[in-house]
Amino acid sequence: MKKIVFAMCTMLAISLVFSASLSKAADKKQTHHVGLHDRLLDFTEVRVIDNDMKVPLDEIAKVLYIPVEQESNMTYIRKRGIEISYNEVTQQIVKDGVELSWVPIVDVDGKLFISVKYIAREIGFKTEYFQKQQTLRIYRDDYAHISHTEYEKKIQQLLEKSKTVVSPIKPSQKSAVNVYLTFDDGPNQFTTINNKTLKKYNAQGTFFFLGKHMKNNENIVKAVADEGHYIGTHSMTHDKNKVYKSSTAFINEMNEGTKLILQMTGQDAKLLRVPYGSKPHVTPAMQQQLNKHNYKMWDWDVDSNDWKYTDKQADKITKNVRTGVEKAYKSGDRDIIILLHDRSQTTKALPQIIEWLQQEGYTIKTYEPTQHIIQNFLQDTTL
Repeated sequence: MKKIVFAMCTMLAISLVFSASLSKAADKKQTHHVGLHDRLLDFTEVRVIDNDMKVPLDEIAKVLYIPVEQESNMTYIRKRGIEISYNEVTQQIVKDGVELSWVPIVDVDGKLFISVKYIAREIGFKTEYFQKQQTLRIYRDDYAHISHTEYEKKIQQLLEKSKTVVSPIKPSQKSAVNVYLTFDDGPNQFTTINNKTLKKYNAQGTFFFLGKHMKNNENIVKAVADEGHYIGTHSMTHDKNKVYKSSTAFINEMNEGTKLILQMTGQDAKLLRVPYGSKPHVTPAMQQQLNKHNYKMWDWDVDSNDWKYTDKQADKITKNVRTGVEKAYKSGDRDIIILLHDRSQTTKALPQIIEWLQQEGYTIKTYEPTQHIIQNFLQDTTL
């Protein structure tokens, strides 16, 4: 009998230790961070291995525009005339034909991680480590960026903001969750339909208009403004090569669009959305220009992907919105920004989207300059 009791106690003790271990692992949060120029990068994992900060190879490759190729059991990194290879079988790392004496690339549970300092140095970047924030900054002197002192202050603000704990939202509190329906690429004939739909459901929207379309549709611009919707600029041309050619070209596109809105509506619109989203297109120099001209910038929380579908597939747009909003809602997001466009298929989906949001109890709002919400992929708290 004593043996049985002892065995049961032993099993219980092991169970408690194992559970505590799992709980501790689940509560473990990312403590180290990586930045690029004036940004704080959003990697899924940042690991410190052998006192060296490492991140997923595929993720940093996208950020630094590094071509990564896989052939059989080999992974190749090629940039600026350098070739680095990793053999998945032997774990041998070779640079330009010479085997490395240390290990900048490691396999963690089938995923390749690479040393941030190593890959940055190899492709011409410098690094600076901020001990207090446990953040490694990647930068280049020939690329405009704020000083290390200013950057340290900036990332401290971003990290403090990310630590804010959002309480779970109860179903009865959905009315406290604001949803912003935003429409890009107008004004056009579909803007008129969307405007009428919003009016029918007593809902408000936020429109980001293109200057080239505003010039030929001033009556639509005024009609949207008359209904109380906010209008911001989406650039003049939406041409990636023109908009992002330089910081001067960028800010000129925004300023010209804003001037048209002012001329047509009398509203000095300071909120804008850049073509294709801010990341990775908006450079630090462009961010500085936006700050200089007192602009704010919105990306989005929920992408409807409406541009992918036809009129007959409008239900897929509605489904994307519902799925995205529910995900944002469960994460504790109280200000959910939805990306839509002034297109035919969107006009078909909009009534169902609004009906669902209203049935769920969400509050549909237009942008309010006095209650600005920070939502940009650059995580820039000044925008």
